[in-house]
This record gives sequence, C-alpha cells and structure tokens, in this order.
Amino acid sequence: MNPAEAQAIMDRHARSFAPAARALARRDRARVARLYALCRIVDNLADEDGSPAAAARLARIEHDVRHGSGGDPVAAAVCDVFDGRPTGRAAFVALVAGVRGDVGAVRMADMAALEAYAQAVAGTVGVMVAVLFDVPRAWHGRAADLGRAMQLTNICRDVAEDARADRRYLPATHCNWSPGALAAPDASVRADTRVAVGLLLDRADTLYGSGLAGLPALPPRLRLAVAVSAALYRGIGREIRALGCDPLGGRARVAPPRKARLALGATAGLVAPSAPRRASPWRKARA
Repeated sequence: MNPAEAQAIMDRHARSFAPAARALARRDRARVARLYALCRIVDNLADEDGSPAAAARLARIEHDVRHGSGGDPVAAAVCDVFDGRPTGRAAFVALVAGVRGDVGAVRMADMAALEAYAQAVAGTVGVMVAVLFDVPRAWHGRAADLGRAMQLTNICRDVAEDARADRRYLPATHCNWSPGALAAPDASVRADTRVAVGLLLDRADTLYGSGLAGLPALPPRLRLAVAVSAALYRGIGREIRALGCDPLGGRARVAPPRKARLALGATAGLVAPSAPRRASPWRKARA
C-alpha cells in the first residue's frame, strides 16, 4: 500500500479524524494514514466480510504480529510500522483480538464487557498513535481513554446500523433487546435504548475529559490534531443528545458549518502544556 492509497482510505472513512490530521507535518500524516489504513483493513474483515475465511485471516494476522513474523501482508506492514516498538505491536494484537469478536452476532452483556471491548478496538488505537510519536508510556492511559470515548460515541450513533448487522453493543443490563426488535421498535425498546445511550454518552464525556488531560504530552501539531478530532467526535454526542438520545430516529450528523466551528473552538482552546519542560521525549524515547 503506497502513501496515496493509505491517505485515500483515511480520507474516505475517517471523516472526523482525517480533517484534523491535516494539522500534522506531511511525514507524520503519512505515518498516521498508514496506521489508520491497516486498522481499517482489519475492521473491514469483520464488518464487511465476516466470513469464516475472514475470521481465519484475522487469527493469522494476530499470530503473525504477536510473533513478529510477516506471513500476512498486513502483519508485515504492522511489524514495519512498529519496528523496535513492542508496545505498538502489542496494542495492534489486542486490536485484532477485539475485532475478531465482531465476526457474527454481537450481544454485549454489561458495561464491563463494553469497556473491555472499547479498549480493545479503540483504546489500543490511542496507544498506537502515542507509540508512533514516542509519547512517554506514562501518558498512554490518557490516549486509550480518548480512543474509548470515541468508540462509545460511535456505538451510540450507530445503534440502528449495527442492529441491521445483528449486533447490539448497548449492554444487556440496560437494554436487553434483540436486534430484530428494531425493525419495528415498540415504546419500551425505544425507552430502554434512550436510557442506555444517555448513560454511554455520560461515560464518554468522562473519558473525553481524561483523554484531553493528556494533551500536554503531545508534540504541538499532534496536540492540535487530537484536540480537533476530539471536538468533532464530542459534537456527534451532542447531536445525539439533541435527538433525545434516540438513535432509532435517524443517524446523528454534524453539519459542515458546525464542524468548522468545533474545530476553531478546539484550536482556540488549546493552552501551553503545564508539564515540566523536558527535551522532546516524543523524538527520543522508544515505547
């Protein structure tokens, strides 16, 4: 996969992050786009394919990355991206293991299971980006929190779409309906869904706060890109709340003018890092 192909994949699928990534230097943007494209390939094997062959390939990728072998082209590319960075490789292994759970029907049992899933498929992405920029390990938890917040936002937005794929990520402890019930949801299904979505958005807000507290650890351009991306994702959550936390009435979208205002607000809201001065750890340390 060449840089132009990776960038095209990110531009097509990462509608919140791709615009924010323009704040990065060209070389850094290319590295992030390559990582995003590899994550997207893995995600598509579960979401768009979902066949036994796709599940088998995911297992091979997980095995190859875990053991540092390049049998599968995706695994080989991941090992190249994270050459000398075992923390990044371990995070990608956890991502693939989480995505493998998306093959077939999904019924999330409770909040603990959902938190674990969000960490596997999105918290790991935050960690991988941190590793890519050599952010000190002490800040990786903040990066993971931001990834989890974005995943919970996605889940709240995509309830109906996921149900059509026989998946319910809303925890059964709050919302125990079968995805088939959404073909003609009754009042109780709709009420349970709204309560569950509201609770997940509350949790996402807490995680956004934690994740954004890690901005001082990031190099300036990445700090800007992450702040803008988080603002756009939080905007999706606000649109869902404006719809009464009812994703069954239509998919929440943030209009372009609103996106522009959110991006400008995030840019204006950035402040100088409060952490002690040190010599560019993201250019020297190896995770």
